[in-house]
Amino acid sequence: MITMMGSMGTYMKNLKLQTQFQMKQDRGELGSHKTLEEYLNDSKAQEAHGPDDKLRDIHNKLLQGGKLTAEERKYLRAKDPEAYQKLRASEQEQKAYEQKLRQCRTKEEAQRLKMTYINSSLVTIKSVEHNSAIPQQKKLEIFMQEKQRCDRIEESSREFVRRGDYDRLPTEAEENKAQKDAQEAKEAQRPQPPERGEPSKPTEEPAKKEPAGEKPAIHVETPEEKKVKRARAKASRNASFTKAVTAYQSNIAAPDKSAPKVDARG
Repeated sequence: MITMMGSMGTYMKNLKLQTQFQMKQDRGELGSHKTLEEYLNDSKAQEAHGPDDKLRDIHNKLLQGGKLTAEERKYLRAKDPEAYQKLRASEQEQKAYEQKLRQCRTKEEAQRLKMTYINSSLVTIKSVEHNSAIPQQKKLEIFMQEKQRCDRIEESSREFVRRGDYDRLPTEAEENKAQKDAQEAKEAQRPQPPERGEPSKPTEEPAKKEPAGEKPAIHVETPEEKKVKRARAKASRNASFTKAVTAYQSNIAAPDKSAPKVDARG
């Protein structure tokens, strides 16, 4: 798949170097060797929660793109509800992206979907990068959140390719060719009107009767047509499954109004 992660990674690396230098200047720590993640993690833990090593380790694990255990998720939810809600929102967005990816019908559509998500992160970063009204610490948090978001998009995209789902998608050129072949096959199967010609002269021998009409040839699907048909069928199944799950969840959440009410007298 076409990827923008190379330019994204370079851009974020430059931001990290610039931010590290600025923060060292502001704090008088030009002689230290702390990374951006350590700056952000230590500052956030100390300001909001005090010296909590376990919470700091959890934040650091999230910054590095790690997966939390059930115990770590429970601890984060209790100690930092805001960070836990952000984690939940990011996981839901990743699932939504994967679902949209499975509904793509061509390779180009999957590429455009990925680029749309990454471009939105770049727009967010550029909008705050030179905004003097946003504190430096808040800028760092936004930068890292968008970097992690792009990492999750890249992770889901790699898995989509690894499973072979991307390779099974047709290109737009293949889809157009399949549509053209199908249309030509349909036209070829239509009965052609008889050609008008001069009446033949009577002969001594009776003319042989021509067959009333030839049976239309059976259309054999081209590889492009088969590939497009499979992609469309899979996208349709994914969309139907999503609607069914949504309807099921809505029915569970809705109160049962049909149950009879029983008063105190029975």
